Amino acid sequence: MFKTSILPILFLIGCGGCNTSIEETAKDISPITWETCSYEIDDHPCDFTLEDQDGDDWNLYDHYGSIIILDFATEWCGYCQVAASESEAFRVMYAEDDVLYITILVEDRYGDSPPSEEIIDYWVEYFELTEPVLRGNRDMLDASGENGWPVSAWPTFFIIDRDMTLHEKIQGYSGAGLMAAIDSMLVEEAISDR
Repeated sequence: MFKTSILPILFLIGCGGCNTSIEETAKDISPITWETCSYEIDDHPCDFTLEDQDGDDWNLYDHYGSIIILDFATEWCGYCQVAASESEAFRVMYAEDDVLYITILVEDRYGDSPPSEEIIDYWVEYFELTEPVLRGNRDMLDASGENGWPVSAWPTFFIIDRDMTLHEKIQGYSGAGLMAAIDSMLVEEAISDR
């Protein structure tokens, strides 16, 4: 009698672990299945990992499923500073829509070096930013778009949709223009979800 009553208990204990393992395995399956990437609109952008203001690695593909605004900026650019001063308002405005505003600071105030950790820290503190500010560099850029992000003006914004597709490129800064681009994407999503 003892042997028959303990077997169901052991089975239940073993199966409880099986369900968790199946759920964890399902979470680990990446929706990213493409083998090529480019910097062209309507294609998947190439992945990158850069260090943020906390010294943590920020990886583009880790944010599949979010709308991502990439703001390529420099410390010396006046319009980049205007965009930075308004970026926290974008974060608040679109927080419920899972829109990420990510600044990639590419150059220091002299335009000849990548930003130091101190410059990144100052940028975050001065503009009171809570979203990641990443330490970029010119090596990730290529004006032609063949071997890097096609940035030829400051700031340049790339908007990436939830399927990790480059949706739009905007050169220069207009808060109203950026808002219109995001609102348009959200309206398209709402229509396609019907």
